[in-house]
Amino acid sequence: MKVLFFYIGVESLGIEHLAAAARKAGHQVELAFDPSVFGGHLMWDFPSLAKIFDKRAAVLKKVADTKPDIAAFSCVSANYQWSLGLARDIKRAHPGITTMFGGTHVTAVPERVIAEDAVDVAIVSEGDVSFPLAIADAGSGNREARPGVLKKSGGEIIRGPAPEPVEDLDALPFPAKDLFYSKAPALERHYTIMASRGCPFKCTYCHNSYSSSLSGGQKMRDRSVDNIVAELEPVAARGRSSLVKFYDDVFGFNKKWLEEFADKYPSRVGLPFYCMLHPRTATENAADMLKAAGCRYVAIGVQSADEGQRRNVMNRIYSNDDVRRGVSLLKERGIRVLLDHIIGLPGDTEEMMVEAARFYNELRPTRLLVFWLSFFPGTEILSAASQSGLLTADEVENIQDGMEGSFYAGQGGRRQSMFMRFIAFFSLIPILPRWAVEFLMRKKFYRRMPPSSTLSNIAVAANALLTRDAFFIYNVKYLLSRKKTP
Repeated sequence: MKVLFFYIGVESLGIEHLAAAARKAGHQVELAFDPSVFGGHLMWDFPSLAKIFDKRAAVLKKVADTKPDIAAFSCVSANYQWSLGLARDIKRAHPGITTMFGGTHVTAVPERVIAEDAVDVAIVSEGDVSFPLAIADAGSGNREARPGVLKKSGGEIIRGPAPEPVEDLDALPFPAKDLFYSKAPALERHYTIMASRGCPFKCTYCHNSYSSSLSGGQKMRDRSVDNIVAELEPVAARGRSSLVKFYDDVFGFNKKWLEEFADKYPSRVGLPFYCMLHPRTATENAADMLKAAGCRYVAIGVQSADEGQRRNVMNRIYSNDDVRRGVSLLKERGIRVLLDHIIGLPGDTEEMMVEAARFYNELRPTRLLVFWLSFFPGTEILSAASQSGLLTADEVENIQDGMEGSFYAGQGGRRQSMFMRFIAFFSLIPILPRWAVEFLMRKKFYRRMPPSSTLSNIAVAANALLTRDAFFIYNVKYLLSRKKTP
């Protein structure tokens, strides 16, 4: 069978793994890619420019040129409507093509997705096993119920049982990176990879809190260190990658694994790398191991400086002293620390934002990024916001249909000017001296900040240039690089 994947904006590690699984099963795979560099999928959000550079027509022409048997879409909430619109156009022009949808959005609301006329198959949770089976079934007309698969056949929907998470990650083929690198070679400058799957925590706003019975759970599983090194040794040998980005929800949660990684990675790979930690996992031993392995950047999601907000709204259980200790340990070892904050949580106040600004000024991270609270389908925080009346029934419907975008504002969808002002003020903290931030806080300068994203964008860019931020430089080079569409 010939499978054509569709994606927009950025590299998709999920598609690369599914494509590798399909290839291993003997199927042909191709990619239709819309770089959409101004669509906000990477870092540049200019809707007017995004329309000018829209590649939808070229993507649809790719379908006519390649004549695939399967049109496959991996969906987060932010690209679900884009994917659904393409699927509708494909089904109208090529009714014989089978459309398959998977990804975190589909896992959250599979029944809603499979009810769409343009969707023939919905795959939930990890598709390494179920996706190749669904492809084979589409070719043979097999009506057998497959774990994690919902499919239409003869006017009815066949629902498979809940899938089991893949236990032996080493048995999976390496991701099909060539699909994206052939379209945008600049992507290879930062090599994306996951060393584990699952997460030990259940934050209310994250997809790991999905209550869907088809999700397969979030059991932690590790690839072996030797398996990781075997994938990365050729990457280091090619000499095209300057940074390895580990996208594990929590990197090195297994301490014995991390010790082995710190022993083998430097000598056999040796590329600097980025990873994400939870404040409770940023221990002294972990910091030592990361330093020994060659870690250059660690991202920590603080998300709120108010312990009550973290505990009661987000189900994130740790103290501010845990954050202080973790940040200090990493910085002492020369590792750059990147912190994330979520603004617009139910119950956020001006006083909380002031205390957060003081807290971050004390920590002095290399980079501080502030995001609006995003309500995603299936999450506990969406259910709570709906039940409390914070969100209307229509807003919840829109969220479940992926119509609110990737940065859905909290506080009932109203991006209050107070929070907009604090986003701009927070962006200044890594740039200004500690004393200057304290002075501006005493003068309540944040109240005079413009309620606009322009200043914060300028401040983030200025900070990136001053610190030679590898991620900003990567994004700029990607923007200016040669890309092949579709």
